[in-house]
Amino acid sequence: MPVIRRPLLLGVAVVLALVIFAIDYWSPLDGAVAVLQTAVILLVAPLGRRFVVGAGLSAGTLAIVAFFGGHMHSMSEGALSRLGVSLVAILITTLLSLRDRSTRTTLGEQARILELSHDTVVIRDRGDVILYWNDGAEHLYGWPRVEALGKRCNELLQSSFAAAEVDAAMEREGHWSGEVTRTRRDGSRVVLASRWLLRRDPEGRPVGIIESSADLTEARRADAERRSSEQRFRTIFESAGFATWESDWSETLRIATEDVPDGQPIEPWLVARASLTQAAMAAAVIRQVNQAAVELFDAEAAGQLVGSSMCERYLPEAMPAVAQILAALAGGADEAESEMRLLTLGGRVIDVVVRVNVLPESHEGSHMLVTAYDVTERNEARARIEQTSAELAHAARVSMLGQLAASIAHEVNQPLTAIVNYGKSAKRWLSRDEPDLGELDLCLDRIVSNSTRAADVIGRVRGLARKAAPQTEPLDLIELSEEAMALVQREARAAGVTMRRLNGEAPPLAAGDRVQVQQVLVNLLMNGIQAMRDVRGGRRELSVAIGEADAMLRVAVEDSGTGFAGDGAQRIFEPFFTTKEDGMGMGLSICRSIIEAQGGRIMASNNDGEGATVAFTLPLATAEPHALAQPPSLI
Repeated sequence: MPVIRRPLLLGVAVVLALVIFAIDYWSPLDGAVAVLQTAVILLVAPLGRRFVVGAGLSAGTLAIVAFFGGHMHSMSEGALSRLGVSLVAILITTLLSLRDRSTRTTLGEQARILELSHDTVVIRDRGDVILYWNDGAEHLYGWPRVEALGKRCNELLQSSFAAAEVDAAMEREGHWSGEVTRTRRDGSRVVLASRWLLRRDPEGRPVGIIESSADLTEARRADAERRSSEQRFRTIFESAGFATWESDWSETLRIATEDVPDGQPIEPWLVARASLTQAAMAAAVIRQVNQAAVELFDAEAAGQLVGSSMCERYLPEAMPAVAQILAALAGGADEAESEMRLLTLGGRVIDVVVRVNVLPESHEGSHMLVTAYDVTERNEARARIEQTSAELAHAARVSMLGQLAASIAHEVNQPLTAIVNYGKSAKRWLSRDEPDLGELDLCLDRIVSNSTRAADVIGRVRGLARKAAPQTEPLDLIELSEEAMALVQREARAAGVTMRRLNGEAPPLAAGDRVQVQQVLVNLLMNGIQAMRDVRGGRRELSVAIGEADAMLRVAVEDSGTGFAGDGAQRIFEPFFTTKEDGMGMGLSICRSIIEAQGGRIMASNNDGEGATVAFTLPLATAEPHALAQPPSLI
């Protein structure tokens, strides 16, 4: 009630109460004048419960005061009866006003609830005329309340529903629930979930209908989109060219993680317990698979895979890769991937890249999408390429040894000639009347020394020429560079080139294949020597520097030749690119393949002054570094 009306109403009530009290007090009338105080109670009833109670108490008090003050001298049974009637009337009026106030409060709250509801609430009479139209109806249908009231509902909204079904349900049960299609003010159609209740008067006669409806349009659209999305997913799932299956990994992740000690990394813990990893994967139940998975695992039908796990398909050597996937998923990753070997139902061993994705509806691994890419042919092709590359590298080494044949022959002939000479000298010392045993001992020592020298040369050549699978081992690059320089020393002397290994701290051991790295070193040294053949005057120096760079070992071969012309430094490692008139352009290309296959890099650049530098890097080995630096060599 507005604030201005309340004081005015209270003032009127007080004046009226005093007037009735004055009449009752001074009037000689024998009637129950105090009964008129009930009008005061009814007047203040809209103000609230406390005003009703206050008015009732005040009216009763005024009636009693008026009785004892104005009618005490003529007290009789009739006067007492009139007082009793007045008090009873005041009490009854007070109680009824309180009850009416409570009822109106409840009805008001119910009306507010109807207005607050997002559903539409419409009340119609027997003739389908709209009597009530809440805010939800205004919002949904677009018709304001003032325009909807008094209109026929079905005409206004162009309703479409099963009329016969509705009439039968109303007559039989007094209510109906179902779908109704209606038209908004803007002409769009909406589908509603509607519930109708039959209204009856106090005599039980039907007087209209109360309906509550909820908009199903968005829900239907969402359902349609969901079904369409599911269908798209199903189509993609079935038509994918790679094996796909959906699995429940909740038990798998539980088994894999429940006994892991606090602070212990999961992956190494699982790798050390292959049987536990196998047991965890045995709990990964397959829900559905596509045709590509059926074909990949040589199954006759999807039923052979659905309901089972892939545990028996994982080979023992695949357990570390499986542990890696489980550790990633247990750590909260949404996807994990690893390459492993699996066994098909037909007994074939295949190489696959397995990727596991957590689906959006997944709870603790309950929905996992697993895809497997068959890389068996790729790996076989890679193995063939690696074998071909090794054979090509071997052919290049043999060709290079052919180029070094004169140098090798010279290196072998020198100790052999010395052996012959020392043998002849020994015979002469023995043929004397008194053999000189001291000289004889010296000749024999030199024969042994030169034999060892010849054997070392032959050993280096055989090592470089041998054909074997690459094998990574710790490498002493200083020793390896010394051997490489020894192999090309005749070529260097013939070209007037001085070779040296630059001084520096002793580097740690490198990791690589000994034969192939030595091939790279010999190739770079030969290229450096050939680059300085045409240099007229000036120095001809070829140096080898070994040191650490960016957590790798770096070997640099620097010459003082003509350098690379144009973009030669960038193209020198391309196949068939050469700066020599009689070159094939394969040597440095093979060197690049060798170095990159062992985890390093090779690069070339012109020096600031004269010449060029070709360098390569190799990863560090886990072996201990040299204890002492070796002195530089000069050949």
